[in-house]
Parts: sequence; structure tokens; C-alpha cells
Amino acid sequence: MPQKKRLPEAYDIRSAEDAKRLYGEWATSYDEELVEENQYAGPELAASVLARELADRNARIIDIGCGTGLVGERLKAQGFGHIDGLDLVPEMLAVAGTKGAYDQLVEADLLAGAPFADASYDAAISVGTFTHNHVGPAGIDEVLRLVKPGGLFVVMINVEAYASDGYQAKFDQLVSDGRCRIRATEEGVLFGTTGLVGRIVVLDVG
Repeated sequence: MPQKKRLPEAYDIRSAEDAKRLYGEWATSYDEELVEENQYAGPELAASVLARELADRNARIIDIGCGTGLVGERLKAQGFGHIDGLDLVPEMLAVAGTKGAYDQLVEADLLAGAPFADASYDAAISVGTFTHNHVGPAGIDEVLRLVKPGGLFVVMINVEAYASDGYQAKFDQLVSDGRCRIRATEEGVLFGTTGLVGRIVVLDVG
């Protein structure tokens, strides 16, 4: 029996419980549906930006909402050797664990607080987590807590959600408060099959 296509459901999530159910059921077919069938380019684009902006390949990196490990795979291919992953869904983490890209994988709800000390990482990266009906702008504060002053946060956000879901306003406030500086922004196609665009924001953490 063909696998049910789950991508159309992803933007209808309304709670952490919804997310755990959907992504738990989707985990084993996620890579096939997104990468092979929909030409999902977000992980490659964001990892390439971090590799360009961060010269130290020994830097400690946290992959926020790591899912099945698509970003971790790309970071490893770029030469990074110390990557941790955090995700809400154990089934997704189980798949990520097969990729050989991560030092550790941790199940946690970002909005409830990640189980890491302040300033634990040199950089953070996130693709697909900050978008419609997922973590939302409030989760960015917890990511910044995890990154050392002078570190980087590279985040790719669905451009349709960028203004409507409050990400632009959140970044403006963070900059105004002196908590970070926007080093760069650029756009790229998230899904080749639809042409959906994502905006990559590179933050210098204060």
C-alpha cells in the first residue's frame, strides 16, 4: 500500500500533541516524501550558509528541530564534527540516529526549555521548525540562550510565515534590545516542486 502523503498536514498542526502524532507517523517516509518527491532544498541551503559564515569546523552546533537529520547530514558533509540534535518527536530522532552525523540526540519541547546550560554552543541552526503553526517566534529566545555571545544562529523560515506569523517583528525587537544583530538575510527555494521560498536569517548573538 502506498504511503500516505503527510506534507499537506504539516501546516495544520495546532499543538505539541498534534506535532508528535503527525511527525511520529511520518518519520519513516519523511525523507522520501520531502527530498525525493518534493525536492526539499532547505537543509542544504541553510547548512551551506552556516558553513560559509562559520570557519571553525570544530565548533559545537545545535540543530534545533533536527527531525530525521537532514541538516546534520549536510553539516557533516561540510566538515563539521560536533553536532547535537534536538527534536520533540522520538520517532524522528530514531531516524536521525541512523545518519551518523550527531554526537547526541535529545528529545525535548523547545518551548518548555532545552536541557542544556546557557551558552553551550558556538552556533545553532534550524530549518522547518520556525514556520506556520509550529514552534513560533517565542522559541527563538530559547535558541539564543543556548548560543555563546559572539556565536551564530542560522534559521530558515517559510517566507509566507515570516511577516504574518510575527518573525519579522521578533527579529526587530531582538535587535532593538541588543540581544542580536542580523548579519545577513537571503532567500532560496524550499521545495523545488512548488517553488515555495524560504528566508535564511543569520544572527550574531549578543
